[in-house]
Amino acid sequence: MAGRVNLDDWQLLAQVSQVFRSVSDAFTDQVDIPRGQATALCVIAREDGLTQSEIAERLSVQGATVTNMLQRLEESGLVIRRRDPEDNRLVRVYLTEAGLQKELSLNAQLGSMQELIFKGIGETERAVLRRQMQQIIENMTGRN
Repeated sequence: MAGRVNLDDWQLLAQVSQVFRSVSDAFTDQVDIPRGQATALCVIAREDGLTQSEIAERLSVQGATVTNMLQRLEESGLVIRRRDPEDNRLVRVYLTEAGLQKELSLNAQLGSMQELIFKGIGETERAVLRRQMQQIIENMTGRN
């Protein structure tokens, strides 16, 4: 029989996840955009012209989730979807000027959030934390 589960680790990961979502919501609310749409907007801003499936992959979400997010972003005038001129089967997503302005405001908010979250944690420690969190994600998703 295996040893008892360390509930401290489990509770800590759950607590970090819950608090991060709450803090993220508070910061993205300042820019008047929901957290999920904000994340998608940042991905598109980083790589303008991605396909819906590429966005889903970057966000680690289902295609249907991205479809709904993109529809809301498009209705808000923040992105536009266009057929790829070289491959008509593909639809690419681009930021509009309003989307670019929203992403700049959002980026400022996320910078403030990052300062809050990593206060007192040096760059070396952050690099180690990043590697450890990536390993945890790989362990949980079976991508290792």
